[in-house]
Amino acid sequence: MNVMNERPALNSPIQPEDFPERSPLLRVENVHAGYGKKEVLQGVTLSLAPGEIVAVIGANGAGKSTLLKVVAGLIKPAAGRVIFRGEDITNLPTYRRARGGIAYLIQGGAVFPSLSVGDHLELGRAAARRGGRVSCGVLPFPALEDRASSAAGLFSGGQRQALASATILSTEPALLLADEPSAGLAPAAAAELLATLAAASRERGLPVLWVEQRVADVLPLADRAVLLRSGLVAAETSSPGDWLDGETLAHLTFGRGA
Repeated sequence: MNVMNERPALNSPIQPEDFPERSPLLRVENVHAGYGKKEVLQGVTLSLAPGEIVAVIGANGAGKSTLLKVVAGLIKPAAGRVIFRGEDITNLPTYRRARGGIAYLIQGGAVFPSLSVGDHLELGRAAARRGGRVSCGVLPFPALEDRASSAAGLFSGGQRQALASATILSTEPALLLADEPSAGLAPAAAAELLATLAAASRERGLPVLWVEQRVADVLPLADRAVLLRSGLVAAETSSPGDWLDGETLAHLTFGRGA
């Protein structure tokens, strides 16, 4: 019997019963990757369970965004494997990963300036090959309230990132890769966006691999936290709140033997 063939195909919707409890949805195994001759990831291994939010933190240059790009297929690893829903997708092109449910939320609020909120949500549904208009009234992002018919080019940075997040969620992904969605936002707008995105993800049972520099905001929202340092997993915890102490976090990020 081929067990791999019994797992859901990449293009089929993911269901909770597809995976036993604690079985990883995503596994990155001993991945080495970088840019040209510069190796950034030097053997990263981590996993993500269905419905789990995992925060990936670390100093600049630690390899956080590079890790997400490897999972999204934007960077091909020099060594190691990426396993998603039981399938080795290491050599799978980016568009096929997207069709299989891997969504990449980049920083900066990438939206179409001339399109409205409703237009963006319809595009998301079309990209997911699902029909029907999405009601703007059920959007979980307060920053978009009363802006359903406005062109995105008129939005503030926080509203653009909220719209980008809502568009991603409208595709009903199986995995969300969140790459510093709060970048460039004022502290209050950033905290509101992160909390709302986490709540919306939990409501949908959507697993998130979350890279974020606003550590104090993201750690309380996560189920687990992974610290990258110099391209390696230096520490991991299932109690992210324990890392909120400034002295502990500074030691983990910059100290030795963490």
